Amino acid sequence: MKTKERILLGALDLFNLHAASGVTTNDIARELTMSPGNLYFHYKNKEQIIRELFKRLALETQAIWKPQAKLAKKNEKIQLIDFIERNLQLYWKFRFFHRELYALRKKDPELSKLWRLHLKKLSQLMIILYKHWMRAGVMVPIQSKNEMEFVGELLFVSSNSFMLFFETVDRTPSEKTILKAQRHIMRMLTPYMTGETKDNFEKFIQ
Repeated sequence: MKTKERILLGALDLFNLHAASGVTTNDIARELTMSPGNLYFHYKNKEQIIRELFKRLALETQAIWKPQAKLAKKNEKIQLIDFIERNLQLYWKFRFFHRELYALRKKDPELSKLWRLHLKKLSQLMIILYKHWMRAGVMVPIQSKNEMEFVGELLFVSSNSFMLFFETVDRTPSEKTILKAQRHIMRMLTPYMTGETKDNFEKFIQ
């Protein structure tokens, strides 16, 4: 494994465990048994490491979302339960972002720009996916633009906050947190589902 990759993975583990605000570059170097100088050769500071991790999160998110549109275009069966679960697993993998996003963005304007760009791309993808899911008979038509914006914003807010909430209330946070968050998100989306997909959502929730 290349040194840059080792640094990113080591930093991600420490950030998830202790929070990015509580971890220094010296902590990362110590964990990886390398000199601080070697780390600085690859990354100038902690903010650069965090930005690189965020870029990876954005790419992995798009890798989950984009194939959904292709499935709908081909009229292939769409597994929305799996789609939601994969997104939440990714949230868990990079969970320090969702704990500290506001503080991290405030400290690093460049990261804030990357976040806004990420949200813009996801918003565009969400509209595309909704149209395909509606044509495929997975979702009911949403006639009102305000309602469409409400559903999109509520989905983003809930996805970003449910795991943080459950992680803080669970005595021992674990990937079981994903299941709790998944049930709540599916409950929120059920009124907008139709047919077999709606039935599957209701069975999963129960």
